[in-house]
Amino acid sequence: MRFVIAVNGSRGDAQPAVALAAELMARGHSLTLAAPPDLYEFCSGAGIPTESYGESTRELLDSDLVRADLRSPNPRTRLRAVSAMSVRGGREMQRRLLDVAGDADAIVASSAGQERAHNVSTVLGIPHIPLHYCPIRRNGSVSLLAHLGVRAPAVINDLSWRAAERALWLGTRAAENTLRADLGLPPLSTPYSGLIARTGVPEIQAYDPALFEDVVRQWGSARPLVGFFTLAATQRAGVGDGGLDDELRTWLDAGDPPVYVGFGSMLPANPDRLAEAFRSAAERLGIRLLVSGGWSGFMADAAAPDTDTESRVRVVGHIDHDAILPRCRAAVHHGGAGSVAAGLRAGLPTLVTWKGADQPIWGRALTDAHVGASLPMARVTVDSLVAALDTILAPAFRQEAADLRGRLIPAAEAVRSAADIVEAVTR
Repeated sequence: MRFVIAVNGSRGDAQPAVALAAELMARGHSLTLAAPPDLYEFCSGAGIPTESYGESTRELLDSDLVRADLRSPNPRTRLRAVSAMSVRGGREMQRRLLDVAGDADAIVASSAGQERAHNVSTVLGIPHIPLHYCPIRRNGSVSLLAHLGVRAPAVINDLSWRAAERALWLGTRAAENTLRADLGLPPLSTPYSGLIARTGVPEIQAYDPALFEDVVRQWGSARPLVGFFTLAATQRAGVGDGGLDDELRTWLDAGDPPVYVGFGSMLPANPDRLAEAFRSAAERLGIRLLVSGGWSGFMADAAAPDTDTESRVRVVGHIDHDAILPRCRAAVHHGGAGSVAAGLRAGLPTLVTWKGADQPIWGRALTDAHVGASLPMARVTVDSLVAALDTILAPAFRQEAADLRGRLIPAAEAVRSAADIVEAVTR
């Protein structure tokens, strides 16, 4: 069979798709991964046939739409920004996906850009198989109010999802129906989430049921939680993730296990202030920090010489989480699903310093599991960081994280389950 996997967003959105693509190819299927142009080298470097699709994620993250409107204190401005992002470049994306998927048997698509994938799959008469990295459909246990620190009852949680779906649909309906008309499709009067659910195709949830037991009971086989995916070692080498070189190994061996810090593509609004907060917190707590600059380049200008084994802060580029995190004592990151998975697989208590989107949901999930804490990035100060790190470095959190690690679905099993679903739907 032939599949197209369409993704939008950052590396965290593409990495699980790469893992699934590799599994499907290993089973003898042909496949194309459609990804933003600035993720082309990442996906193709992992050995996956890749085509550029959509606009540059970095350009989107650097745009006023994200940097200003999406962070506006005015909820209407934020809603307009979300609406604009959901249809941005939609016409070109549909045309591109039609070209790439013309001879495909199914389209697998991440949640960002799901509307384009669903429209194209309808035109081609093939299944659209959703791939989600976090609970983004209506349920009673995961709250959309997590960013406010609100713990709401099930009925309020469900209503918050209904309201968000409706508001997003009302904000994008005209543009979405115009994009459907371009493909000869009739207009819709209901959100895409309901349209997709009515197809009866399972919506693959690429994260672990141990963190969302109530969601598992509510969704059942319609949205199976198969577990977190990860890249094989050969794929990590292909995408340039650094392992344990001699200099880093020497630094790690020269002192206590460090706290890992990394924010992926999430560039802090004030990186210098945040960097100083981490340096000062490390001094006050007497801990070492291993900082992965990632896409954002956070603290890249603070890198110590490779020969400096006494530096309390070590800054590196992209790293192989599987090789590095087991050498750490805790993790601090933005709360992307990939970073959450990597930290939990290493058995690390985690501090989520979130900016938005699904990140506060992950912060709440780790807090409720007693394996971490959650703190808005905008509110990180030396004092708040010291307090949060002091909490997660307690022995009880380390033990809970180790216990949770033992309950996680193995990554290889998770991606096999997802591939089984893709094959079953297509057949």
